[in-house]
Amino acid sequence: MAPEEEKTALTVGVVLTSDPEGSRTSLNAFCKALSEATGFEVNGLGGWNYNTLLEALETGEVDLGWLPPLVAMRATSRARVMPIVLPVRNGASSYMTALYAPKASPLREISDLQGLRAAWVDRQSAAGYIVLRAHLRSIGVDLDRAFRENLFFGSHGEVARAVLRGDADVGATFVHVEPDPSHPRGERVVRAGWGAAEVHVITCAGPIPSDVMAASVRVPVSTMRKVQRALVGSGDSELGRAARTLFGAEGFVVALSEHLDPLAKLIAKQDPEA
Repeated sequence: MAPEEEKTALTVGVVLTSDPEGSRTSLNAFCKALSEATGFEVNGLGGWNYNTLLEALETGEVDLGWLPPLVAMRATSRARVMPIVLPVRNGASSYMTALYAPKASPLREISDLQGLRAAWVDRQSAAGYIVLRAHLRSIGVDLDRAFRENLFFGSHGEVARAVLRGDADVGATFVHVEPDPSHPRGERVVRAGWGAAEVHVITCAGPIPSDVMAASVRVPVSTMRKVQRALVGSGDSELGRAARTLFGAEGFVVALSEHLDPLAKLIAKQDPEA
């Protein structure tokens, strides 16, 4: 069998943010830096949704795509993409999801989840809906009994505001933790969707991997590895700085199967409404 030929040109695809011009500028800077680090010609392509980006990865129009964890997990399971790196944020490449209530709320335990108004981000949010509900189902919670109203607020900040002002009884959001032997749970929260507010965490689930840089399965493995090495070793180089601006990444780690496997197993018990 002849060895696969390494590509000489790559296209990086991202979904544009609410500031499309700013996203394109940051994407172009990242592509320029990646080109200089790898020797490939690298171009950027900004899209408006992940379905379009996945189609482009499948057809080969896009070689590398920046995907949220659930999209990456599903595309990987269908052999459409190969995860190559995960971003490091707040010193970690994964995070948790938490269901929480105001500190003064009488809601303290899983058994208290009965007939509540729940605040969610949106139906596609990993930390703000899907993973938390999948976790509750996996431990036997009847979601219809637990939540009489499912309210969607569009962002983690709005979920927090709804919970804290009493428009919802509980809310779901992301949580970054770090080990802390002095804490009763063995870890402490360093950043969460509720900000500096005082809340009580009812339950947590995860870990959820950070966003994923994935390669189309059409990209030769040698090309994937070269890009992977460049990103993991980017540090404080021009590539590292461009990645921080575009992706909010402090650095990158190699994507391994164990990064996505826990999420895949949990989502296998997913809420059918998700």
